[in-house]
Amino acid sequence: MDEEQGNTPQYQRPPPLLAPPSPPALRKRLSRSSVIATGILVVLIAAGALTGIGLVINRALARKKAFSFDLREQSAYTNAMFDIKSYYLKPYDETRIEAAASVAVEKEKKKGVTSFARLTGVGVNALIKALGDPHSNYMTPNENKRMEQDLSGSFFGVGFTLRMYKGRPKVVSVIKGSPSDKASVKSADIIMSVDGMDTKGKRLDNVVLHIRGRQGTKVKIEIERGGKTLNFVITRKKIQIPDFESDLVDGKYGVIRLFEFNRGVGRKVRAVVKDLQARGAQGFILDLRNNPGGLLDEAVQVSSVFVPDGVIVSYQTKGNKKVNEKASGGVETARPLVVLVNGGSASSSEIVAGALKDRERAVLVGIRTYGKGSVQKVFALGDGSAVKLTISLYYLPKGESIDGKGIQPHVVVEDKSDQAKEEAAQFDKAKQALENMIEGKPPISLLPETLPIAA
Repeated sequence: MDEEQGNTPQYQRPPPLLAPPSPPALRKRLSRSSVIATGILVVLIAAGALTGIGLVINRALARKKAFSFDLREQSAYTNAMFDIKSYYLKPYDETRIEAAASVAVEKEKKKGVTSFARLTGVGVNALIKALGDPHSNYMTPNENKRMEQDLSGSFFGVGFTLRMYKGRPKVVSVIKGSPSDKASVKSADIIMSVDGMDTKGKRLDNVVLHIRGRQGTKVKIEIERGGKTLNFVITRKKIQIPDFESDLVDGKYGVIRLFEFNRGVGRKVRAVVKDLQARGAQGFILDLRNNPGGLLDEAVQVSSVFVPDGVIVSYQTKGNKKVNEKASGGVETARPLVVLVNGGSASSSEIVAGALKDRERAVLVGIRTYGKGSVQKVFALGDGSAVKLTISLYYLPKGESIDGKGIQPHVVVEDKSDQAKEEAAQFDKAKQALENMIEGKPPISLLPETLPIAA
């Protein structure tokens, strides 16, 4: 039977009797230093094990944290959505842009990205990009800081201005005396790479951030010029963007070349016009070629130097009444005026050129302007980043929007084969038109509407 001793299940049987243990062998007594060293070794091994465990735990927690990341709970994202709903001018599909943001975040998660800041930035960037507006964009904290530097007029870089051309940055102009000027970088050069980074398809802001850096450091720039590849190593220096250059040409033509509409430029232009008049300027040439724009308020102030009163530009934001920006501060000069423009004249440059043309205050010479007839505003997101959104179209004094169309000058001077020759010919034609006006002659009737320089 199962209850008999011989058949007792193993787990019910009493343990067998064990022989008493043998006395331990005598061991050599460890020295105090050996004990301490052994203790340290044990502690180090234990600490190493704990560190390794900690790293594994931290990584696991980070992955868990990333998978619990909810873009809609991030303040920067909710702020961006609020700004789009409240201020963005153009129609958009809310479901589609939010879906684009979610897809972008999921892709980053699959790559192993766990940083909330990184995931939020990717999401907001995709959100704004999905609007499909070339003038609205997301700016990282560094890019937002760069924009502030641009408006202040100083930074550490190499000293040229860029515009996108067929997917790559193109040099628009080189600041005189800058490191780029000394290295013989030329306008119309195409930037192919920066420190080995291919510029194809990269955002202009991203390329500019790679070109800028700490003072005294070097940047490698690969350029394409006329089908040839050139390599430059340029040392970064503090770049002070000049607001303008001015000169009294031939003793009677006051020439003012405006580079950008930065803070305070309207006041500076007013002062230089006053000075040139005192030196004998009988008329003025305002050169806005390759001026990408800037602050709308400054465009109004520059226009006010030449226009005594009335509307300079109008705009209307979402849910608000139309705003008419009028000339203010008093006209500084009523003497004849010619404005030079080209395809690089955009935004605030077009506000000034358009207002002076509509108000029949100036003759425009050059080629059709860029056609950026919209107003953008920068909205801070609370983490150092920001979004720039189109909040309005602007309208010239006669009510026209030039968005996507640009402004056709009165006198067209164009040479597609040689930019330097074209610019020289445009300036010569501007002088001729100004001389006609100074002499009391009609400038336009004596000049052909189109003056091609080369076939």
